[in-house]
Amino acid sequence: MYIDEAVFREIFHKFIYIECPDAIEGLADTLEIIDGATGVLAYCFCEDLVGTNFNLLASVRKDEKGKLVVGSRSSERYARVRFKDVRDYEFEMADELGADLSEYEDVPDDILHIFESADQKMTMLRELELLDGGRNLELPDFISIIVAQKGSLPEVVWVRTTSFGEDEFHGTLLQPPTQGFGLEAGQKVRYRAYKNEGEIVLILDSSMLS
Repeated sequence: MYIDEAVFREIFHKFIYIECPDAIEGLADTLEIIDGATGVLAYCFCEDLVGTNFNLLASVRKDEKGKLVVGSRSSERYARVRFKDVRDYEFEMADELGADLSEYEDVPDDILHIFESADQKMTMLRELELLDGGRNLELPDFISIIVAQKGSLPEVVWVRTTSFGEDEFHGTLLQPPTQGFGLEAGQKVRYRAYKNEGEIVLILDSSMLS
């Protein structure tokens, strides 16, 4: 599967094998390239105001049994690449390939404290699977929601979600709907999650429409 086709929850805070044989030599200044390397071991996380990132940890290859052979850990502590840089490469979960990840047990906490949000609500929002159906894979804080008003066609808009209340979510509208509805880009909005035929639907609070 290509990274661009992944589900956010599938790769978020996970160690993955990115198969990138055409790019491996270009990483020689960052990683020690082992013989026969076909890709890299990376850890996926979300950086504030940047989005989905991957910290490159080591060059890797598969042995004859398909097990991942991991090279020496990068001397560069934070060798980050953005989603757009790797979106067209295929990936697999490192633990499913028998990779020994014991050397990297410190990575999740290290990344969390250095790059991820200090805002507890932002951290909780990223962990909330309820929003995954509308979540942007590259920019996980951007959630697509429905704007609906009686007598008009429903539209989908993007909201950078930053907080939540007891039964609602809050954020900033990134672009107004084409029908207007009295909404403007940059406006603070709120929306709620509803169940519809077994699926979660995210809908803007109709009291905000004019």
